[in-house]
Amino acid sequence: MSMPLRPRPGAGPSPVLPLRFLAAAAAAYVLAALAVAWVAPELSGHYYHPRLLALTHLATLGWITLSILGASYQILPIVLGRPVWSERLARWQFWILAASIAGMVAHFHLATWPGLVAAAALLATGITLHLLNLAMSLRGFRQWTFTARAMLLGYAGLALTALFGLALAANRVRPFLPGSLLPTLHAHVHLALLGWVTPMVFGVMARVYPLFLLSPEPAAWLGRVQLWGVAVGVPILLAGLVAVPGLILPGALAVVVATAAHAGSVIDMTRRRKRPALDWGLRFTLTGAAFLLPATGTGLGLALDLLSGPRVALAYAVLALGGWISLTIAGMMLKIVPFLVWYRVYGPRVGRAPVPTMAQLSSPPLEALAHALLTTGTVLLATTVALGETAWIRGAGVVLALGALAFAAALARVLRHLIASARVERVAAPAGIRVP
Repeated sequence: MSMPLRPRPGAGPSPVLPLRFLAAAAAAYVLAALAVAWVAPELSGHYYHPRLLALTHLATLGWITLSILGASYQILPIVLGRPVWSERLARWQFWILAASIAGMVAHFHLATWPGLVAAAALLATGITLHLLNLAMSLRGFRQWTFTARAMLLGYAGLALTALFGLALAANRVRPFLPGSLLPTLHAHVHLALLGWVTPMVFGVMARVYPLFLLSPEPAAWLGRVQLWGVAVGVPILLAGLVAVPGLILPGALAVVVATAAHAGSVIDMTRRRKRPALDWGLRFTLTGAAFLLPATGTGLGLALDLLSGPRVALAYAVLALGGWISLTIAGMMLKIVPFLVWYRVYGPRVGRAPVPTMAQLSSPPLEALAHALLTTGTVLLATTVALGETAWIRGAGVVLALGALAFAAALARVLRHLIASARVERVAAPAGIRVP
């Protein structure tokens, strides 16, 4: 494994750029976790409720999407070896996305559909800017590895998800989409989960696990199974959800095969690792991968009509979004954020003054507490929403919120090095000189 830990000189953006996205995403995660106990009565009923739609988009857009988009500005130079085309465009994109996500969450909560359309259009603008920046960054790119192909597939899914969401929002003001509401909504959800987030996680983790576990990269055939399973299975599944129900099962089975190949690659890399001890970032990501089994099993049960009902659907969402995706992203943040902060604050001082190690920026006790609470809270929430007991759901939400707060505290402990350094730079800067 020869992937560099840092980009080539001049290839990477300022570490502050991805940190801006990641910090905002972590704040959205905390807010979403705190909101779970508040919306416990709604979580005990049907998932189609304005407050639950607001919570879902706070988690999927504010937490998951902002995390992936922010991390991509570090992935481009490190994993794909390409410089970011325009850091200024990325900064504009951040503020557009932050405003649009806040607007969408607020309008969902209030059930004000014209405002929702405006916020969704603004979101589509922010995503378009990101895709433009990505396309310009990848001009002339030739090294189409599994990771690069999976990311390209994921970004295609992101574009389609944004357009689909904008159409759904507009449909609330002036109906024009064929078919009934819930199947169309299910298609939108699975396009986001399986068409956007899943290939991004598959592709990035195929390069990140070998780096952090000190293990060989997974076999090439496992990557091909993941790519083809998603590329073929997701369109078939979506067609089944909106038009031809008979296609749901073959589409779901193709996705299950892709998921099994990903799980197999994770198990193989973990088994062959040379790193003897696992830090808490790796434990988070591996725990997230473990949630793939119940999430995939529940999803397949719904596709086969062995399971049904809004409560099971909510449990499926908790296992997939709150278990697999969220714990994976949390683990990656605990690896990425210390690196970005150390690289920004202490990298220039190496060889000139004593500097802490990257591990010394983190707080293993806080990370361990966050891992225990978030894992327990996710299991409890999936169980309690399936049972539909409001008091139990609220209790699970409290555990989840405490875990999110511990996670945020662990990140804050790292970020305080960046804040302290910025204050010192401003004090030391000559008058009239602006410190970035």
